[in-house]
Formats: sequence, structure tokens, C-alpha cells
Amino acid sequence: MSDHSSLPVPVEPARATVAAAIALDGEEPPITELFAFMTDAELRFRSLRMRIEERTMTARGESLVIADVLVRHEGWARVTRRRSAEPMSRDHDVWATDGVTVTTYDASAGRASIRPLVRAPVGATATDLPRFARVRLPLTRLPAESLPDTFVHPQGYIRNVALTGVTTSLGSTVQHGRQTFLLRIDHPRSTYVLTDRPDRWVELGVDRQTGIITLLVEHIGDLVTRHAEVVSLEVDPAIPDEAFVVHLPEDVRRIY
Repeated sequence: MSDHSSLPVPVEPARATVAAAIALDGEEPPITELFAFMTDAELRFRSLRMRIEERTMTARGESLVIADVLVRHEGWARVTRRRSAEPMSRDHDVWATDGVTVTTYDASAGRASIRPLVRAPVGATATDLPRFARVRLPLTRLPAESLPDTFVHPQGYIRNVALTGVTTSLGSTVQHGRQTFLLRIDHPRSTYVLTDRPDRWVELGVDRQTGIITLLVEHIGDLVTRHAEVVSLEVDPAIPDEAFVVHLPEDVRRIY
């Protein structure tokens, strides 16, 4: 009978805490260099305050979601999503973490949960895995498969979307006071059958200072189906612990 106590314990490699490149050279860097720069986006700030406005166009008309994002390394994050411009509206939800637990609160449904932060599977970051199969652990987690996560941790979007299409540079512009590189991605791979069309293309904006995605516009031909834009971005602000606390009402329904 084998002695399991003598088996080696898998050790995950340490996460990078310093960006490989501090800044980009030139007015229009090569696309491969820009993608590599974007991969280390979250390593170029200690804290972040950001607001994203996302407009989605469907057969029912246009819908707007406003996401307020707070990040403080390591581990602290909060995302508040509002689907109404009315300041007293209950149509909003909150996701917050201290790096150990995650608190969620859906105000419109009156539901909340407090659960441990889900960890990556053991071995998913192993260096002997192919690069495309390796998981890159962020310093600070954000809601999985969400727009804030895509913008702050763009390596997944680069691998799963940008590299699957034909990418060309559109130069640079100034977006809300910040220099932004613009890219066009033609016919990227899509998991949605209805939008997997040859006339589908994406316009991408990248913040020059940090490498964060600040603009994501999805097109089908001349029709815009999604327009997500960072309208406010503050790098390294002072964010107190209280900003990450979710104050739950007494009558909230807990889901475990």
C-alpha cells in the first residue's frame, strides 16, 4: 500500500508582480508588442477606480449598464452594476471580495451570498503546459467572464478573441483625456452562432499608460451591436477598506 503522505505536493509558480515593460516606445507600437504590453495591465497600478458604460443593441432596443469598478492589490475588488440612471433605483447588483471571500448582492431580487473565493484548479498554471492552455492568475480577482474582468485582465480576450481574427492598427486617439491605441479585429472567432458572420468586426481601444482595454465596440457590418467604453479612469487613487464592504439590509435573503 502506497504512502500518500510521501507524495510531492504540487507547487504553483509565483505570480508576477512587476510588469515586463513599464511603457511603450513610439507613437504606434507593433501589434504583437501591444498585446504583450496588455498582458501585464494590472501590474502597472496599485489601485484603480473605473466606470464603464455598456450599451447593447437588440431587437428590444438599447439597454444601458453602468459598472463602477474598484481594485486594490492584492485581493480587494468591488464591482457595482446599475441598469438605471436613477440614483434611488434598486435595479443594481454588487460583487465584492477581500481576496478570501466573495459577497454578492442583487438589490432588485433582495438576495445575497457570502462564499469563499473560488480558486483555480491545481496544476492549471503549471509551466510545462502549453502556453495556450496555461491559466494566468491575476493579482486581484474580478467577476469571471465580466466586462470589468475583460478590461482589467485583457490576456484572456487577446488569446480567445483578438488572436483568432485579422487585427490591424487604426492609430491612436485621445479618449476622455487619455491616449488610446485603436485596433480593428475582423471576423474573430465567436461562440455565438448568430454573430459568427464574415462581416462581424470589433473595434478595440487600449490605454497607453496601463494597457487596460478602454473601448470595445462590436459590429455586424455597419450595425453596432455593443458599445462598451471606460468613461472615467483613475490610476492609483486612495481607496479605504470601507469602500469594499457591502452593507446588506436586514431583510435580505441569504443564498448559500
